[in-house]
Parts: sequence; structure tokens; C-alpha cells
Amino acid sequence: MSLHKFIHKNVVLQYNHFQLLAISSRKLSIIPSVYDGEQDPGPKFFSSGVQALLKRLTRPDFSKVFRKRTNSNRPVLKTPEYKFLTNEELQSEFSKANKTAARLLQMPPVVKVHQPINEVLSKDPALVGYDNTKYLFTDITFGVPNEDRLIVERDPDGTLQMCDHDTRKRLNQGRKVREPMMFADEEKLNGLLEAEKYEYILDRACIQYEPDELSYQKVTSITYQHVDMKTNYKLLRSTRHFGPLAFYLTWHQSMDNLMLELLQTGVIREAVLLMGLRQAIHEDIAFASDLNALVHQVLPMPVQASKPDSLSEVDIQLDNQCIDCVVKYIAKNSAMKSQQELALQGFREDYQQMVELSRGLRKAHGEA
Repeated sequence: MSLHKFIHKNVVLQYNHFQLLAISSRKLSIIPSVYDGEQDPGPKFFSSGVQALLKRLTRPDFSKVFRKRTNSNRPVLKTPEYKFLTNEELQSEFSKANKTAARLLQMPPVVKVHQPINEVLSKDPALVGYDNTKYLFTDITFGVPNEDRLIVERDPDGTLQMCDHDTRKRLNQGRKVREPMMFADEEKLNGLLEAEKYEYILDRACIQYEPDELSYQKVTSITYQHVDMKTNYKLLRSTRHFGPLAFYLTWHQSMDNLMLELLQTGVIREAVLLMGLRQAIHEDIAFASDLNALVHQVLPMPVQASKPDSLSEVDIQLDNQCIDCVVKYIAKNSAMKSQQELALQGFREDYQQMVELSRGLRKAHGEA
């Protein structure tokens, strides 16, 4: 669970012997929760079932995936091309767009924090006093992955040992690693969070750190908790970071705010998929067999980015099953029962009106 505390800071300015209280600011401090427990999240995250759920929950939207973005003041916009296409050519273009979108939405991996390297290879007392600096030795064999490259250090006391992770990173990159001020300075990170620059923070963290670094997981954890606290999930939907966000909240048993948002926005099928994600990770839902069967029905269905104009009887039957499933979840697993029950009740009322309208239209057209 996330832990938040507020720190008040007053700034007093003095001008011509008068003191004025100029600023009274409130700084938000979030305690990060990283993947450093006994259980490794990697096998769960990379399993095919969880990946399918996370990709579906991301709710890919081409208008957002292919939106205009700046790139260090370099022009990235191309002159649009207009073509006349046959149906076959149009389907081919859609297929290419889907592949490009899948590449752009590739999720950063979720793995356990790496363990410190404390492997001593040998100790040679004869080298004590030979020099007052340490020597680093690295294997430069071509084609060896950086994570597998042999790098050792000889200390002035004659100890030969494997290098720690920070030293390995500096040598593999071939340069001095400087942490950006947005991560080194807590005030700057808090400023970006309050400005809701979540995607920028997470993209920059992916560039600066490795997924198993403690610094990376602290930054992403703080960002995920801030998104959850502000319920600003829409800012990360249709980006590569929404899957890790949903996984993080579910892994740390903090998914109920996200569940509430899905119910309030009427996306009942995604609420079922989120329950399926919880079952896949924790296996703590009593009606697991019914839930898994329903998840398999929902997964192949197209994403509902907006409220449908009409409902078929197949849609109505499937959505009613989803509603029944959510009712069971709220009663047995939810930590926000009253809020979610109220949201579900509002969805049911709106949905019933849509059902009556759809059936009325079919009857009027002689289709009922």
C-alpha cells in the first residue's frame, strides 16, 4: 500500500525591515514500494496470460499512439500522403499500423531489484602497498552482452572481486554516469509530478536506468502512486507505461482505485479483465473458474473506447455476466465496497436505459 505525507514549508522574505509571509507550499512525499521481496514479479509479468491482459487493459487508441510529439526541437512531422486504396490494400495498411502500434506500446519489463554483488575471487597480501588506487579489468570480447561481461577490480589491499552494479554500468557505457536533476533533486521531481508529466518521467527513467535498478523502481513507484492518488489513469492509457502501472497496483494490492475508475466510466468489461489480472497474480478470488471463463470471452472482443450506439443481445448477455462478476468481487474482495457499489449502481441505471433503447430500435425496424 502507498504511504503519503505532506510537508509544509513557509518562506519568509524581508524587505525594508518588513517581514512578509510570501509562500506557503505543500510538498508531497511518497514512500516508494519496489520489487525487492522474496517473490520475483518477472515470471508473472512475462507470462502470456498476464501480457494479454495488460495489453488489453492498455486500451490502444491510434489517435494517441500516433499523436504529434516534439523531439528536442527537431522536426518530426512529415508531409501527409493521400492514397486511393482497394479494400485489400487498406487492410494491409491497417495491419502495418497495428504492428507499429504494438512496437510503440512495448512495455518496460517488470523484474526484481538486483542483489548486491559481493563475490570475492581471491586475496593476495603480497600486493598490499603496491599502489594506492584500485585497478579495473574488463573482458572486451566482441559480441558479449553487457550484463554477462566479466568485470573485476583489484583493491589496494590485494583483494580481487567482482565489480558492483554501479561500476559495471559506468564501464559498459564507457562514460561517467550523471543522474539528471529531475531525479537527483526531489523538488524538481515533485514539480513534474504536480504538472502531471507522468509519461515524460517514465520515459526518461527508462533511458537513464535499467529495470532492475533500485533508482528506476523508486522513480516509477512514486510516479505510479501519484497517478493512482490523483486517479489520472487516462494520461497513461494507450502508452507503454499503463501495463506496468496496472501490474504494480495489482501486485501491491492497490488496484481498487483503478477498479472504481473503470466502473465510473462504464468500462465494465475491463473491470473483469482487471479482476482476471488479480487472480493471475495473487490467486485469491473465490469464484476463479467463472471469472477465468468470462475473461476468455472478453479478451477477443474489440476495445470499447466510447459508449456504443446500440447493443446486440450478445453484448447484453456478456455485459450482464460482467456485472454479476463485479458484484461478487465487490462483496468478497474489494477494499472500497461502498464507493464501488455506488459506481456500479450508476452504471446499471445508464446501461438499462441503453438496453431499452437498443431493443426498442430493433423492434421498430422489425428485427426483434
